[in-house]
Amino acid sequence: MCVVRIRLALAFIVLSFNTSLLTAKEIAVDLIYPQVNQFSEQLSLSGTIKSKQDAKVTVLQQGVVAKLFVEAGDHVSAGDTLLELNSSIAKAQYQQALASLEASEIAYQEAERLLQEVIKLSKQQVVAKTLIAERKATRAKALASMSQAKALLAERKEIVNRHTLRAPFSGVIVNRFAEVGEWVTPQATVFSLVANDKLRLELEIPQEYYANFKQTNLVANITPDLQHASQFKASISNVVGATNELSRTFKVFIDIDKSIALIPGISATATIALQQSAQEKLWLPKTALKHHPDGGYSVFSVTNNVAKRHIVNVIAEQAERIAVTNAPSNHAFVMSGVEALSDGLKVTVSSVKGSAQ
Repeated sequence: MCVVRIRLALAFIVLSFNTSLLTAKEIAVDLIYPQVNQFSEQLSLSGTIKSKQDAKVTVLQQGVVAKLFVEAGDHVSAGDTLLELNSSIAKAQYQQALASLEASEIAYQEAERLLQEVIKLSKQQVVAKTLIAERKATRAKALASMSQAKALLAERKEIVNRHTLRAPFSGVIVNRFAEVGEWVTPQATVFSLVANDKLRLELEIPQEYYANFKQTNLVANITPDLQHASQFKASISNVVGATNELSRTFKVFIDIDKSIALIPGISATATIALQQSAQEKLWLPKTALKHHPDGGYSVFSVTNNVAKRHIVNVIAEQAERIAVTNAPSNHAFVMSGVEALSDGLKVTVSSVKGSAQ
């Protein structure tokens, strides 16, 4: 009987000890409801300000440079003369063609006169009808010769004009690659001409973002890489619907307003806010984040005094708080002491900040 009482007493002591251990495992935690907003991803990319019109200007006719009218750095208007080639031979050939046209016109007029004369005589029946046909053939031949002479004259005139190189559009001469007395050909660049009033920012976007750029209302915050340059906003102007097979990127163009004083060739950074997704981001204190050995992260919500772990992605950081995704927005989360927590562990709630949104 005594032995039985001793055993019962020992069992009671063991049970009481285990109960106290379970109670001791309950950790007191403070909870907080997160601030919630939609997740909007931003792209920050560096690009180059380029001109819509950037030409390597060449001559249309080979020859020797006789005169140069511009230097690098000069501003020109469309149609301004840039250089002239020696055109003495071309002008002589033009004069020869002009003389040939005048001769053919005289021949045609004479053929027409002779035809009308014979037609008049035929009415008096003093000439054969075959003579009329002969005169008509002569007039037709003279007309053809005159047309040929006109075409040759137009050709010679065009060749003379091609000895003068004019600016195809307004802009600035960036480089000059010819000197007076130098032989130039249509295959060689003579000037580099850039229009500095039609600028755009060219960006290379990773191919995985192509679907985001199908919308037409994307706006970029652009910061030129110049001292004292101000940031400005501009809309996406054009998206090239093809990727570079080497870099796996596609091009995006952003037109720059003429009122913004920039020059071609400088770099600029564009920050583009992509369309908001249905996914929500939760703002929590940094102390709510548990770091994993593999580099991942998790947070803990509490339901019915039981901790539940949520694997999350950290997408932003501001001062003492972080933004995460993949966690429920209508739960309260443990603010601190998360390193001691595990999934399914019972806890005691000491305080709760905020409320569910």
